[in-house]
Amino acid sequence: MTESRPPAPPKNPLLLPRIDDPLMAKALEGPTAELARVTRPDFMQNPDSPVEWSSQEFARMEAEREDFLDWQAVIGQFDAEAFLRDGYAVFQGVMSPGAVDAWTAALQRGQELNDRLLSADWGAVDWERLGRRPPTATVDPEDIRAALGGSQLVPQGDDESGVKTLRQNSVFAEYFSVGHVAYLMNLLTHPQMLDLQRLCLGSDTVYFDHNQLLTRAPGYAGGGWHSHQIGSGCDNAEPVGLEEYRRQPNINLTLCYPQGFSADEDGGLKLVRGSHLSRDPAGCRAPDDEALREGWMRDREHPVTGRLFEIERLALPPGSIVCCLSHAAHAVAPKAQERSTRWCSLFCYRKVDEVSGIAQPPHAVPPVWALKAQRGELPDALTQLLRPSFDRQLTAGRCDPCEG
Repeated sequence: MTESRPPAPPKNPLLLPRIDDPLMAKALEGPTAELARVTRPDFMQNPDSPVEWSSQEFARMEAEREDFLDWQAVIGQFDAEAFLRDGYAVFQGVMSPGAVDAWTAALQRGQELNDRLLSADWGAVDWERLGRRPPTATVDPEDIRAALGGSQLVPQGDDESGVKTLRQNSVFAEYFSVGHVAYLMNLLTHPQMLDLQRLCLGSDTVYFDHNQLLTRAPGYAGGGWHSHQIGSGCDNAEPVGLEEYRRQPNINLTLCYPQGFSADEDGGLKLVRGSHLSRDPAGCRAPDDEALREGWMRDREHPVTGRLFEIERLALPPGSIVCCLSHAAHAVAPKAQERSTRWCSLFCYRKVDEVSGIAQPPHAVPPVWALKAQRGELPDALTQLLRPSFDRQLTAGRCDPCEG
C-alpha cells in the first residue's frame, strides 16, 4: 500500500470553523513567539526579522519613516478613468533616490535569505511545530540549483517535500518578504503605499492580499501569459460594464521596480490593455506571445474602445511602479544571459465587494502573522490590513480567497 501524499495546508487556517488536524491545531495554540522562532530556523541567520519584532521596534520603524514616493509625480501620472478602462497604470521614476537604493538592497537581502533556505538541510526545520509531519520526500538537487538566485522556481505542485508548508509559513523569504526584511515591512503599511492603493482601488478601506519577491536572474526563460482570480463569483464570468467592474472586490497588483528594465530580453513586464474586462483567468493562458495571439487573444476587442487587443511591452526607468488589476493578462519577457538581475517586489491589496460588503480572504498571510493580528500584538494599521485573514465575520465565513 502506497502512502498518501500530505494535503496542502489551508491558505487561511484561522478562518476555518474548526481545525481537524491536531498538529496544525497545536501549532496555532501556542505563543506566537514560539511559532515565529520556528519560521526562522537558526541557519537563516536573520536576527532582525520583523516576525520577531516587539512593539517598540514597530514604533521605531514608524517614527523613522520617510517618504519613498514623489507624490506629485504619482498624481500627475494617474488617470482613474484610464486605469479602470485599461486595467493598469504606469508610474515612471516616482521613487525617491534614497528609496531606489534602499529598496534594491532590501530585495537583494531577501534573495540572499531565500537562497540560504534553498541551500540548507531542511531536516533542521521543526516541521511538527509548523503543523505537519516531517516530509519523507525531498526536492531534486537540480531543481534547487535552478532556483537559486530567482523567485517562484521551486517545484510546488503539492506538499510532498514540504515546499507549500515552507511557503505558507514564509520560511521562504520570497513569500511575505515583508516579514524578513525591515525596509519591506516599512513599505507594507507606509501611508504613501496605502494612499496609492486607495487611489487605484477607489476605496478608503483596503486590505492586504499577498506580497513576494519577483527576482528574475540572467538566463530566466520568461513567464507565460496569465491573469489572477479575485473570487466572489467574479472570475470566468461574463464581461460587465465599468461601474459594475469597479464595485467588485478587485485586487491591485503593485509591481515595484527600483532598477527598472528595458523592453529587450530584460525580464520586463508585458500586458494587454483592457483584457481585465474579459474576466477570464481560466482561458487567458498561453506559454508565449504567439500562442496568446493565435489563441485567446484572436479577434478579441477592448470592450470599451473596440480596438483589437494588442500585446504591450513596457520599458521602465529606475524607481518605477506598475499597478495592474488582477484580471489583466500579463506575462514576463525572458532575461538574456548577459543582462543583470531584474529586481522587483510585489505588493497586493484588495477592496471589499461593494455589493455584498464581504472581504475575500487573502491569498497569503502566514499563520503566525494572522495570529499576531488576531491577538492584538501588531500595530493598528497592520492589524487592519490583515483582518480578513482571521475575522470570520468580515469574510462571511469564507476561507478560500477564490470562494464565492
